[in-house]
Amino acid sequence: MTLANAHALFCGLKSQPSYLANLNIDENDRAGLIEARRKIRIALRAAAQGIAAKDEYWHSGYAARTSWRNRPAVEVKFMTQGSFAYGTINAPAQIPQQEIDLDDGMYVPVEFLMNGEPALAARGLFLFVETALAPLAAENGWKLAEKPNCVRIKLWSGAHIDIPIYSIPRDRFSQIKEAFDSAHTSFSERRASLSNSWRLPSDKIVLAQRDGTWIQSDPQQLHDWVLSRTDRYGPVYKRLSRFFKGWRDYTWEKCVLSSLCIMCAVDLALQKLNGFPTEERDDALVLEIAKRLPDILRGEVKNPVLTDLCINDWSEEDRSEIVRAAENLKVELESALERTGDAERVVQKLRSKFGERLPYRPEAIKMVSSIAAIQVAVPAVAAAPKVIPSTSG
Repeated sequence: MTLANAHALFCGLKSQPSYLANLNIDENDRAGLIEARRKIRIALRAAAQGIAAKDEYWHSGYAARTSWRNRPAVEVKFMTQGSFAYGTINAPAQIPQQEIDLDDGMYVPVEFLMNGEPALAARGLFLFVETALAPLAAENGWKLAEKPNCVRIKLWSGAHIDIPIYSIPRDRFSQIKEAFDSAHTSFSERRASLSNSWRLPSDKIVLAQRDGTWIQSDPQQLHDWVLSRTDRYGPVYKRLSRFFKGWRDYTWEKCVLSSLCIMCAVDLALQKLNGFPTEERDDALVLEIAKRLPDILRGEVKNPVLTDLCINDWSEEDRSEIVRAAENLKVELESALERTGDAERVVQKLRSKFGERLPYRPEAIKMVSSIAAIQVAVPAVAAAPKVIPSTSG
């Protein structure tokens, strides 16, 4: 139990938006992203009908030995990924330096060559997407930006859509499509079915790079991991991830501390609690994570899917800066929630780290006696059952 209970400021206010509510993106912006995604998908699906006839889209060897008349028609499919799909997207803390984004993966089923690469060339697919979207961008006042592993469409000041391009084996994709088309289910149920026996092996999904190379990448694996963390900890996991993303965005205009690294750090910190997090004390959980965050970020944080990859392989300068900021966050939260007996000072200290989106509502702070605060050592957790089924990965 802490001296101050600031849970209401994080997610429990009734008369005005809490910090969580203030992190939500504007509904008009959300609608704008979805409408732009719809237009982009329509344009790319229509343009895909002409891929077979364009030699420049294909691997040079494959194009040389096949006539365009004999090439199979190309169909593209899409799946939104990242924070927009997870439900962890935040509005920017610093505008226009920071932007909201939507990642919409484009999947291209195609034959694979003997060398293991798709018959469609990585550079060719970048050219295809950019050529297909150029008229749409001009019509809507959008701009195309070059990124090494996606095509970026800048929609308006503060918002963009990224199109990563994946290639998958045509024969396996046909099986999945047949299963999807025959199932009269909701989108969420169809998406969940990617995790069952129809799921493509991850090593059969490759991501195009602008330099012409391909890398193995299965974004659905990461989506499954996020869902597994939510299943394990409950809805509070996503809230906590969003709170710490909000801290990062308020602290830095740009930072190498990725959202994935934050979500992994939250998971690692929650694993150290003596039990499972409850839904009643988000402030206390934020404090407990903040206490562990410096050591977590000081060490290696592994990609939860590609476990041989370190996702905080930063320069010494960046690491020192990030760890120092995490230490400052820990100190300020300890002072605010454990040692400050004045509600107004509690709010001021919290806002110094999370920004003005955390409401200035001292009257919403519940103060308890210092004796009561000392009586409970580990707050905001429920006792763990004797057997905890593993849901990792």
